[in-house]
Amino acid sequence: MKVSALIPTYNRREYVQRAIESVRAQTVPVDEIVVVDDGSEDGTAGEIQDRFGSQVRLIRQANTGVSGARKTAVREARNEWVAFLDSDDEWTPERNRVFKEAANDLPSDVAWIFGDVSIIQDRGDTQTIYQKFGLHLDQNLKIFEDSIAVQHPFQFGLLQGSMIRRDALIEVDAFGAGLQHSEDYLTGVQVACRYRFAAIPGVVTRLSRTSDLKASSLDLKGRNSADYYRARMIACSLIVQTGRNDRWDEFYADAVRGLCKVYAENGTPFRGVSFDQFRYGITMKSILFQCAAVFGRPGLAAWRMVGRGFHGIRGEETTSRYGLGANL
Repeated sequence: MKVSALIPTYNRREYVQRAIESVRAQTVPVDEIVVVDDGSEDGTAGEIQDRFGSQVRLIRQANTGVSGARKTAVREARNEWVAFLDSDDEWTPERNRVFKEAANDLPSDVAWIFGDVSIIQDRGDTQTIYQKFGLHLDQNLKIFEDSIAVQHPFQFGLLQGSMIRRDALIEVDAFGAGLQHSEDYLTGVQVACRYRFAAIPGVVTRLSRTSDLKASSLDLKGRNSADYYRARMIACSLIVQTGRNDRWDEFYADAVRGLCKVYAENGTPFRGVSFDQFRYGITMKSILFQCAAVFGRPGLAAWRMVGRGFHGIRGEETTSRYGLGANL
């Protein structure tokens, strides 16, 4: 089996070289390193070309955003398996070895393998994702019969900590929605609706969340943005269509309401969007929200005030409490 390392980057000249070096330092080498420079204006592409030359396949394109860069990387990859690395993060040295060993005996319906991820902050390493959110593996490779279980209530299979079958990503048109946030969450759900997931123990990726990256972090800037909620609407709709009845219709409606609030805050019309909360059913909460939406922004302002004390119906925090906002 062969693996393509995929690194999308935009204006990360000072960091992307570290990411590339972490791939080159693998004890078992990957078969190619593809870097997609998404219209950087800080000399990122030139630095990569000068330092790495033919060791890296550098693809330059006009700026399209994170989804466009990831989609290009998948399209350009030449191998059966792909593994993403964001330009400010690093792989651990044994990552490719342990993933390849795990993938050797996988059935063909397992399309996504993930490992543990540590978050690097200013004070150094914190808890890993497995530790923080309670995933315990008692074997070297665990195959999940229910792939949605590792997307909810927390998305354990983070894109940066995974190895994925390229054909599966192409099949679901991964990153095709053009989202600028939560494109990784949506991709995980798209694949989980069709394939099984597997997990291995051990940290495979170190995600940097240090203060120097805060201003340019798409993850931090995009939380609770319109694309944040669009991603969850699409994801919940896909899961509902698989026949699952464990409250995904409610999660969908919550995402619609979240999108309406974002639109209200930035002056975008939202009354038409608000009707979409009835797509999979009618609840008292959705009826009351629709009544508030009729009055526009003042109505939603009143909804927020009332909602803080409205405990008879599922509260406003459903999205975060049930893991729909859990991709880091």
